[in-house]
Amino acid sequence: MTQTDEISSALHAWAPDLGESFTSLAYLGSASSIRWLTDSPWSSGLGSLVDADGHASAAEMWRKVLKENVTLPTPGLLLILEHMRRNPADMRSSLAAIGLGFSKTLANISYRVADALHEGAKDSFASHEIDVAIARFRVALSEFRFSIESQLLSDSTRRIATGKYATAVAMIGRWINLSPEVVSRALSYSRDSMALGNQKPETLIYRLELLVLQFDQTGDPRLLRGALKHLSENQNIADGSELAEAEARCRIALLAEPSSRDARRYLKVAREKLTRFRPRSSVEEARCRILAALVAEAEEGRLAIPAQSMAIPRGPLALMATEPSTELWEAVRRVINGLEDLQTSRGSVPAAVLSARFLRQMVDGPAELLQPDDLSRYVGTTGWLSEKASYNRHVQWEAGAAALSASKRTGNQDLAHQAQAIFDALAAAHPSWPLPRIGIARVRDYLVGQSAGDASSTANSWRDAATLALNSAVYARSNLGGRNEVFAVADARGFLSETFVFKRTTQAKAEHEASMLSALRHEITRQDGSNRFEVPRSLAIVEVPSDDERRWVHVSQRAAGRLVSELSAEEGSNVLEPIIDLLAVFHRVAGTPPAGKSAWRSLKDYLKMWSRTLFEPEQADRFVDSLRTLFPGALPLVRKRDGHASNWLVDPAGRIVAIDLESSDFVPIGYDVVQLIEDNALVQANPEGWHKRLAIMRRYLNGIGQSLSDPTLIAAYGWFALTRALRLGTEREAGKNLRRHARELCGLLVECGDDATKDLARGLLQALSRIEQTDTKEAVPSHDHRRLSKAMAFLLRHQGPNNGVLIDKAGFASMDDLALALKVDSSHLLAVAEHPGEPRFEVRDGRIRALYGHSLDVVIDAGIKVGAPISLYHGSSWSTLDAIVQDGLIPMQRRMVHLTNVAEEAMAVGERKGAPIVLAIDQSHDEEPVAEGIWVAACVPPHRLSIMNPFIEEAGVVR
Repeated sequence: MTQTDEISSALHAWAPDLGESFTSLAYLGSASSIRWLTDSPWSSGLGSLVDADGHASAAEMWRKVLKENVTLPTPGLLLILEHMRRNPADMRSSLAAIGLGFSKTLANISYRVADALHEGAKDSFASHEIDVAIARFRVALSEFRFSIESQLLSDSTRRIATGKYATAVAMIGRWINLSPEVVSRALSYSRDSMALGNQKPETLIYRLELLVLQFDQTGDPRLLRGALKHLSENQNIADGSELAEAEARCRIALLAEPSSRDARRYLKVAREKLTRFRPRSSVEEARCRILAALVAEAEEGRLAIPAQSMAIPRGPLALMATEPSTELWEAVRRVINGLEDLQTSRGSVPAAVLSARFLRQMVDGPAELLQPDDLSRYVGTTGWLSEKASYNRHVQWEAGAAALSASKRTGNQDLAHQAQAIFDALAAAHPSWPLPRIGIARVRDYLVGQSAGDASSTANSWRDAATLALNSAVYARSNLGGRNEVFAVADARGFLSETFVFKRTTQAKAEHEASMLSALRHEITRQDGSNRFEVPRSLAIVEVPSDDERRWVHVSQRAAGRLVSELSAEEGSNVLEPIIDLLAVFHRVAGTPPAGKSAWRSLKDYLKMWSRTLFEPEQADRFVDSLRTLFPGALPLVRKRDGHASNWLVDPAGRIVAIDLESSDFVPIGYDVVQLIEDNALVQANPEGWHKRLAIMRRYLNGIGQSLSDPTLIAAYGWFALTRALRLGTEREAGKNLRRHARELCGLLVECGDDATKDLARGLLQALSRIEQTDTKEAVPSHDHRRLSKAMAFLLRHQGPNNGVLIDKAGFASMDDLALALKVDSSHLLAVAEHPGEPRFEVRDGRIRALYGHSLDVVIDAGIKVGAPISLYHGSSWSTLDAIVQDGLIPMQRRMVHLTNVAEEAMAVGERKGAPIVLAIDQSHDEEPVAEGIWVAACVPPHRLSIMNPFIEEAGVVR
């Protein structure tokens, strides 16, 4: 075992996510990548940090940083930060011994980590490791935000942190897509940094880039004019901003009438700016060469790129994936000519890296657009890079992948043997790295297919790759498609990289999923839908040692991307229609059910399980019987997709990727649509949202060639929505927001569903709200409603007895006494308590109580059976963090400590208290549920607490 393997194993045992992060950040993976440990004068101290009990060493190392001006390598700072978060109680004691407070130290170390990563990212760009640079910038963003939001940084440090956050966003935005929220935050932080005195030309130039980036997301031309105005108001950035200005002017020209005077004028100025530009790095030089080529294309009237796709190089690359054309390919070839000139004349590695990116996208694109020279260029460029960057194992791997791709396209088996030699050498040098084994298996697959030889060697190669991946200390399990036994191994070929997925399953399920992937890919290709959709490729199904029936591993390859379940509400809404279109394609080709197949049988078991979580057994059976009576059994059946949002990805080019297609059951048409919409609340539960739901259903039905009458459609959607509300209301992983959505969905069905559905929805709403429910028309509480709700909670939880409201040991008070104390009619109290958006009250027989949050000595019987949560969190503020780390979580003015099972909801609670902090709870399973998404405990001792960075996915995760 190599030293790298030993460190990887130690990190994986202690902090699996950190071990995986160290690999993507290029701090692990080769002998040269751990010089931060082996070549440091503090190597023995650093070595002790890679240990769960290293908190004392972490405090001592930090003391040396502060008192002795020791410069720690970035991984050392990351390890100290990890100890701070994982062992806050122990770290508090160790820091106190050297006179340091916990919370300020945590914020300071987080800032130092971000700053070190930021500088490391710039060094990676200078060293031409663009992928590593992007990875480091992305982690830096999360740590900058964590430290900034603490409000514990000094003004001088905050000035730097906010400025560098904005810079990192601008840098990342050139290469990958970012969410609108991140770009807006970067502009806000940029403003803060400038207000604190940061007027450096670099900061102002990156603000210019951010304005252009925001235009790419919104299409608002005022942002481009604002960028030029920003430039005119800051003449000190004239030198150095030419590239950013030329990008802005080129976009304005593309928005103008083609060949118009305005268009020609803006293009002319852009060309002149690029001519005068003096690049500060070889990366800037390569980007300048690309933009100059595209400006020339535009001046010749040949540029077929929209204004919003001009980000260099992200825009053209995404366009190549989604809108391939002969014109675009010819323009890209002229871009590559310019880059190859830089590579030849200047030995420019960034030029070669960018050439490889464009060539890879061409090779992966439509075969009819490809020319033989494109393949030879791809092999030659990646081979040149592998010689220039022999220390970079991922560059070596891509050289092998390029040779294999060219071999498959041309039939030249010499190239396949060249690829195999590369992968064999990598496997020998990196025995624990799964990727070379994958490469070897893919080469053998191809060679066996060409010669029709024995496939046993191929199966053995895939088995070796699967065994290595499943036991890897480098790649951790990914929760994809709602599963946690999936290993996603990134090939690290850049911002449009692919991922190899290893899924443990049964042989039958693996074979079924492989056939579904093949059928779906064939249909999308037949429809020319590759610009909108991406389907994983099934590579192999192999048997591995296992104690259960899941001894088969299905290996597939797909584009990297972001789970739809992790997108913002706006982003999720924007991709809803294309997902529905892909779902329709799947249901058209996934096969028909056997004669006599009943969808009710498979659904019944789930409905019984969910109902018995909510109701007493007899009541649960009656509810399921009522659902059976209304079941839309006359609808045609389609293959079950498991359509929830965690089963779809959006790749960097914006295409929809379907994952996890192993289900072999059948459901009525439309069921998967409702699961997609409701399980992640992608459409609001209000009358407008109801019409949107029906429109989406009609779009789907049209896509599968079916139609339903309006009454049938309304009844079907209502039934499906009821089942999803039942599931959300009882699912242990669903938090407060989704449980609220379940209640609001029931309220919507009471208002908009058919008569039969209304009765069931009213009963389910009553059970989910734990109150006597009547019709409700209002989906969002009014201002007066919220004010009265707070007043009711205040008296029922804290001050009722001091205001004439007697409260018994179970927390109940007379409705009339409460109404009198608040000077309102009791009907007003009932309206608040019965609202589907109110989980805090319960009404029984004319008496009312608050369900949680008491300082009064009352005992609330839970009555909620949602199962033990997987995780629990507590939201608080940075101002109380030192006390929490010392004493643990105690009720303070309340009787119990309140916890939630969703980190985002803990964050929202913390925001109400000041600068928010989120604590994760090491569960002892003595916590009790008291309302949806809320658990209580008498206290949580400090040794059971750890600290989260809730911004860890700040720049978007690619899986």
